[in-house]
Amino acid sequence: MVMTAAEFPQLANAATADLLEAIDAILPLLEEERAGAESRGRLSERAVAAMVDAGVSRLYLPASLGGLEVDPLTCAAVTERLAFVDTSAAWFVMVANAVKLMAAYWPETLVAELLQDPATIIAASGNKQLTAVAEGDGFRVNGVNSFVSGCHHAQWFCSPVMVGEDFMMSVLPMAECEILDNWQSLGMRGTGSNDVRVTDVWVPATQLVAMQEPPGVRNALYSGALYLCPSRVLFATYVPVTLVLAERALAELADLAQGKTPYAEGEKLKFRSIAQIKYGRALATFRSSRAYFLDALAVAWERAQAGEAATPAQKADLYLAGTHAVQSSALVVRWVADAAGTSVIYSERPLERIVRDMETLRHHGFANESRYGSVAQLYWDAVLDYPLMLR
Repeated sequence: MVMTAAEFPQLANAATADLLEAIDAILPLLEEERAGAESRGRLSERAVAAMVDAGVSRLYLPASLGGLEVDPLTCAAVTERLAFVDTSAAWFVMVANAVKLMAAYWPETLVAELLQDPATIIAASGNKQLTAVAEGDGFRVNGVNSFVSGCHHAQWFCSPVMVGEDFMMSVLPMAECEILDNWQSLGMRGTGSNDVRVTDVWVPATQLVAMQEPPGVRNALYSGALYLCPSRVLFATYVPVTLVLAERALAELADLAQGKTPYAEGEKLKFRSIAQIKYGRALATFRSSRAYFLDALAVAWERAQAGEAATPAQKADLYLAGTHAVQSSALVVRWVADAAGTSVIYSERPLERIVRDMETLRHHGFANESRYGSVAQLYWDAVLDYPLMLR
């Protein structure tokens, strides 16, 4: 199921049609490169160049900076198309756009300097904090951060940094950082989500940015409706990856059921009631969670187009929909694996990678199971363990 203008009228304009056509045109190349990305632990330069040329690195970049400034549903449609071919390539949508969305709250001069070339890639991770000490008119930065997806293809590295007791964001030249090739993962191997070590890297003070309290003040470059949306419209850059995994798992099970006869059984899988039940539950879970998530994106966009800033509760609503889509997709894949039996253990079978990728993604910090609790905390006016939800 690929998002179309018939299903989502927001996709029915010439610019979006051109973008999706450009994405479709590079899919054969990404399919060619998929196995290599899996074995080497990162995307090929050829694959990344093709996605950049197609506009992937400009989806959430303001038009004022040469970006496409697409709505969240268009972004989700791009991610979904890529994910049907290669989940690691689809993850690049997040890599290429996360900081470009975050930079709405950075000084305009820094944004203009970093993003004067719309194809610039800034890899980022909030997993760990670096440390910085003032030196001259800048800072000396040290530390290691993890899960820096796409670091091999980035020109810059964005990481949280502590300056004394002050929490800030730093932007460091990737060429002066050390990539530790330690992404030996169960799944999503092609994302290249390695650790990055920073050793005595000096940066000017302009490349450390104080974190604003929500809702924050946007710079003049980010004046479009997109930037009135909650920052978690970033979900459109990676939640569809999990939904595609769920959908592909269901398709594999439906195909398998027609021909497989389980061990010590006298009839095909399609006649086994336990397989039928798991498939039915999984199909309903996939369809409902996908509809819930895409509807939440559409509501956030409609509100922004009307010039309305999201309330904390509305931000939590979007966060809940994204978290639920990821965790529901994980359930779907688990039920499919249970029904498929030993068909999931062989590396030549598509289900094997689907299971590995999904198991990896369901633990991602942005949308793991604990984020359900974060949403409840906001609804209940309890202590919030994840303040980033309110950005």
